[in-house]
Amino acid sequence: MSHAQQGNGPVVAGFDGSPEARRAVRWAVVEAKTRGRGLVLAYCTRDRLPPPGSDPVAAPIAEVVPEPAVEPARRQLESMAEALQRTDPDLEVRTVERGGTPDEVLLSVADETDAAMIVLGESHTGVFTRAVAGSTEAEVTQHAGRPVVVVRGEESPLDGPVILGADGTDQSAQAAGFAFDFAARHGRAVHAVHAARLSIWGPTSEPLLGGPVMDPVQPIPQEIADQLVEQQLRPWRERYPDVPVEIVHGVGPTAQALTVQSSDAALLVLGRSDHGSLRRLLLGSVSDDALHHAHCPVAVVRS
Repeated sequence: MSHAQQGNGPVVAGFDGSPEARRAVRWAVVEAKTRGRGLVLAYCTRDRLPPPGSDPVAAPIAEVVPEPAVEPARRQLESMAEALQRTDPDLEVRTVERGGTPDEVLLSVADETDAAMIVLGESHTGVFTRAVAGSTEAEVTQHAGRPVVVVRGEESPLDGPVILGADGTDQSAQAAGFAFDFAARHGRAVHAVHAARLSIWGPTSEPLLGGPVMDPVQPIPQEIADQLVEQQLRPWRERYPDVPVEIVHGVGPTAQALTVQSSDAALLVLGRSDHGSLRRLLLGSVSDDALHHAHCPVAVVRS
């Protein structure tokens, strides 16, 4: 039951001046304060995607953001940090700027600071661009050795439950610890959701491959899945006796069940393990699916 993958350092938030990034920073501030940690705003001076309006074929995919565009964003970064210091004088806020793709910058800053977690706003990268270039959140959640929170949706209701995608496997064990810890600090209930067929590779809709792709793994019978989930939650229930827990049977594919449950949730917490890229490309993963469809912030916790 270790939190080995959660560092003892600050909360690291990606900042690019967008409304989504600002919302992510506001979420990160609350989290840093409840954890008694500092906050680092990370800004990258180079991006993987060509700037809007440029010729996508002629522009190299890792084009440097032109200097005039960097300057306003840099000023926004400084003014954001100053505003936070005014509203939360007790919160230690630092800013870091460096070159590289957004995922490289976030991962390196998180590693150097031993970050408790990485927080970023959802990017509005089209599904095709995401398939070709990878989105920052998919890259970061795939490679970070610590929890990554993608702040999605409108301001989420902090009084909602914490939804845990539970399947009784090692993959969701670290996620369970994260969910209970978050729920305890914010005074929330944990709703452990598991769908009738709960392998992490449920059938997911892959439009590029012409509809749903069936997972070759056989579904686990419901009562066995229930026992596995109960067993997995037991140590956390004991450690956090004040956190109310409910087990919810989701309907349909896992990602869909979790997305439905996320509509009035404070946070959706998912486990993730290292599966090969080819398998992930062909089947999609539940965490990637939920990342792009959930109605609330999503935490992806690596096993």
